[in-house]
Parts: sequence; structure tokens; C-alpha cells
Amino acid sequence: MAIAHESYERPDVRDAMPQFPFTSGLTAIADLRALPPSRTLDIIVSINQDRERHRVEVSDALHDRWLDEAAKRAANRAFCKIHLRCPACGATGLEITSAAVTCKACRVAFPQRGHALDMISVPLAIEANLAITANVSANPYTPAALALIDRVTARGGVVLDCGAGSRPQRTASVINVEIVDYPSTDVLAIGEALPFADHTFDAAVSLAVLEHVRDPFKCAQELLRVVKPGGELLIDVPFLQPVHGFPHHYYNMTAQGLTNLFAGRAEVLSCTVPPHGHPIFAVQWLLRDYLAGLPRDAATTFGAMTVDELVALNAAAFLGDPRAQGLSQETQSPIACLNTLHIQRL
Repeated sequence: MAIAHESYERPDVRDAMPQFPFTSGLTAIADLRALPPSRTLDIIVSINQDRERHRVEVSDALHDRWLDEAAKRAANRAFCKIHLRCPACGATGLEITSAAVTCKACRVAFPQRGHALDMISVPLAIEANLAITANVSANPYTPAALALIDRVTARGGVVLDCGAGSRPQRTASVINVEIVDYPSTDVLAIGEALPFADHTFDAAVSLAVLEHVRDPFKCAQELLRVVKPGGELLIDVPFLQPVHGFPHHYYNMTAQGLTNLFAGRAEVLSCTVPPHGHPIFAVQWLLRDYLAGLPRDAATTFGAMTVDELVALNAAAFLGDPRAQGLSQETQSPIACLNTLHIQRL
């Protein structure tokens, strides 16, 4: 497996050996979960015509974890193959080979290029406005999500993690669905067209995902469709958070807005503010971004203001102050109080 590398300066080598003109180093990051389990790793470094080979012994602990990851991946893949349905037409009974997954009904083919089952066709990618991004999603499971997963899997159920991001390790009986082929991803899919048969899962979690989905109403209906009657869903969506693209950020939601996505098709067990959603995070995030968007002098004086002063100031009059005027447009948009859209009908 070829791995991209980056060069970096080695001042310690330069100080120790000033007579050498080249004192740079190379760094490359490999995720072993993407490789077949092995007791040894052969690392070959190629620079122009020069090749250097090293053999590395894999520790017992790492090898055992590697085997565990591989076993969970195989089990998840087998489960998904049984329950796949065509995201284009909704038909089941797909033809699955190592090269492609093909719908026998509409003949749409999904070429298989990576490690995860790829169920995103070009039309679906366009519909979801997918874009290549260097951003990495890696939100940990919340205590509530862990409790739900433990409760459901303990009785033999399977949980859908929709928009799982990159998981540092797999959780048994949890199917990771993503738009990015991370080593932990089981299926590549968009939330508006989940490639699973009706009532496939015993529960579903979707953490900090629906704000990035182009059609959250459609995604919510898809989540309900693939969960069995009586199954639980746990959904986290931000309300007062600045824009954070992955690569897009469409919708923040009030508690009423989030509940409304599932209105009429689910019983609301609770809609609460969890510890990681406490307002202090919103206050801190907004102020941090505000300060970062100001010129240095204005940031210094704005940062010296007390909370009481900020709350008491005349906001409309403050717009003429350098601490407001100096805030860049690039900073204003992600934390704006309001946006105005001006369009012309086609």
C-alpha cells in the first residue's frame, strides 16, 4: 500500500551534523486497520531511485486488536450484504461482486473501489452535494449513545451509526455509515438514501450529522424507515454553534425544529440539553471566533470587556466601534445573528 508522505526539517540533525547539506526528515501516517492482520510489517521507503527496506515486528496486543477489528469488519459486511437495498430505486436482492454492487431491477451499478461497501452513485453524490474534503469527522460517542448501544447489542440487536465519522475502534454490532471511506466505515451512503431494507436495525444513532445534510427531513424519514417498529433513535443536532463545515453546514435546529423532523412517525421520549450541549460551549465558541476575527488592537480591548459590559452595551450603537467594524466578513458569516438572502427567480 502506497502512503503519501511529508517532509519536515530536523534542526537537531542539522546542529549535530552541520557538514551535511540535507537534514530533512520524512513522516507518513498509516492506519493499520486498513491492512490485513500480520505479525510483521515490511516498510519500504522510496526516494527517487533509492529504496530502503525495514521489517517491523507487530506486538501481540496490536495484532490481537487488529484481528478483532478484522473480525468485526467481516461480520458487519456480511450483515450489510444481506440487508442492502438499492438507494436509487429501493429494490432488494442486489448482485454483489468484488468489483461492483448492481441492482437487478434498475441496473444501476455501484463500483467498489475502497474498503467499505460503496453505495453512492454519481447522481446521489450530486443530490447530496458531496465534495472532497480534508476535514475529518471524529466525534466520540456520548454517554447516552453508549448506553443505547450497550442496551441494544446486549440483547443481540444491531445499531446503525449514521454519519459515524472516524471511529478509533469498532463496536460490535454497530454498522458505521459515512460519506468518507475511513478505516472504520462499513458502508458509504448518503443519509437521504440509506441503502438498507425497511426495518433492518434495532436502533440508530446520528451524532452531529443532520446539520450537514442537505435534506434533513428526508434523512430523518430514512432513519425511521430502516429502524424496526419500537426501535430507538438518538439524534444530536447543534442549535447555537458557529458554522463548522464537513464540508458543508446547512442547518442548526431548535428543540422544536429537531422534534419536528420526526413529527407524526415517532414518539418523543425526551428532548433535552446534554452536558456536551451546555450553553457555555456556545458562549465560549462564539466569543473565541469573534476575537480571532478582530485586528490585534481591537481584539485586546474587546477581550478586556467584562460580561456585564457586553450585556449592557447598546449593540446598535456599538456597530460603529472598531471592535465591531473591524470584524472581518469571513468571521461574521459563521457566527452571524442573521443572514439575508437576495435572489432572482429563474
